[in-house]
Amino acid sequence: MTARCRYTLALTAAVLAAVCSLTHPAAATVLFSDSLEGTLSQWTNPASAGEIVAAPDGGNALTFDLRQGGSSLLTTNSSFTSSTGSFTLTFEIYTNCGHTSGCGAFFASDGGGQWFLSDTSFGSDALFPDASRWETISYTFAGTSIGKLAIEDWNGSPHSQAYPNAGAIYIRDLTLTDDPTSIADGTLTASTTSVPEPASMTLLGISLFGLAAIRRKHA
Repeated sequence: MTARCRYTLALTAAVLAAVCSLTHPAAATVLFSDSLEGTLSQWTNPASAGEIVAAPDGGNALTFDLRQGGSSLLTTNSSFTSSTGSFTLTFEIYTNCGHTSGCGAFFASDGGGQWFLSDTSFGSDALFPDASRWETISYTFAGTSIGKLAIEDWNGSPHSQAYPNAGAIYIRDLTLTDDPTSIADGTLTASTTSVPEPASMTLLGISLFGLAAIRRKHA
């Protein structure tokens, strides 16, 4: 192989590596993950606050027994630190309290010392919209240490706590990661959690069958 060919190959490899680094950023480190469909062994105070129940779609999810006070806090057993200076919290939530001021879902750091995310405007840094269906919420925020993560069902608007809607909030598939990507702190995304429709699954099955037939033909 000539020197020119070796140079061309090395340059091609460098370009491909650069493209891959742009299209495949460094993976986030999972600091905490809980499906919230089984036990609450990773949490403190579950007997007084949260419980796993049947969700509106037939699966399981976290809901709350107590509201409107420190005794209703559900906190993680562990504290968390980030080497990147940012965290990303992702979870699925279903709310059906029936009022537009928010169903009272609150997420906090320092075991409840700093409320940073909510569906109700009550001193939180960011707000996410409610939906009477499953939606996925993702929120990136700055910090190197957040202590223990806490969740509470405040169950009402910031101006009135007269909504005794037990079981109005369901949460599952909660994950906390550090954030090595270029996502700006304060970025909040909310998207409907998609469930494959029967027609879509049928088309997928036909496509896979056709692909298998082509491979057999060329074997």
